[in-house]
Amino acid sequence: MQVNFWFDPTCPWAYVTSRWYTKVANELNIPTEWEIFSLSIKNKSNNYSEEMKAKHYKSLRVIRIIQAVKNSMENHYVYKLYSAIGKQFHVDKMDIDANLNDILTTCGINKSYLNYMDDESIDEQIESSTMKAVEVCGNDVGVPIILLNEGTQKNAIFGPIISEVPSLEESLKLWEHFKYVCFNGNIAELKRKRSIPLKPTVE
Repeated sequence: MQVNFWFDPTCPWAYVTSRWYTKVANELNIPTEWEIFSLSIKNKSNNYSEEMKAKHYKSLRVIRIIQAVKNSMENHYVYKLYSAIGKQFHVDKMDIDANLNDILTTCGINKSYLNYMDDESIDEQIESSTMKAVEVCGNDVGVPIILLNEGTQKNAIFGPIISEVPSLEESLKLWEHFKYVCFNGNIAELKRKRSIPLKPTVE
C-alpha cells in the first residue's frame, strides 16, 4: 500500500484527518507522499470579500514555502512543516504565517526558504498539484484527498471528515472501512450533518 495525501494547511478538517492518518500510517508503516493543495487557487474564481482574499493571499505565501521544501528536500520535511504550521494555526490559534523562522529551525529547514513566500513562479507548481488532486478525485471536493495505491488497484476519495482523532484501535478500524469505501467505485458520496465539535489536536 502507498498513499498520497493532499492537504491545504489552512483547512482544519484536513489537519484533523492528517493526525488520524498519521497514527494509522505509523502503526502500519505505510509509505506516504504528502501533496500540496491550495483552496485559494482552486476557488480563485469565486467572489470573496476583501478580508477573505487577504486570508487566502497569506495562506498562499505559506504554501509557497511548503512547495519549495517539497521541491528540494525529502518528503518527511514537508510533513514536519505541515504539522508544525497546522499545530500553530489550528491548535494554538495563531496566524498561519506566525513564527515561521522558529518553525523552519525546529523542522531542520534552512530559513532561506522564507524567500519563496513572494515567489509567484511557484504558483504554477501549486496549481498543478491541486489540479492533480481534482483529476483523481473530482472538482466538487476540497481536502483532505487521499489516494490509495495497492499496485493492482488505486483510487482516491475526499475525506474522511472527522471531528476528533480516535484512539489507535478505533483509528485502525476506521482505516479498514475507509479502504473499502475508497476502492469501491460504486460509492460516490457519504455525508451527514456534523454533530461533534471540531477538536484539532497535536496527535
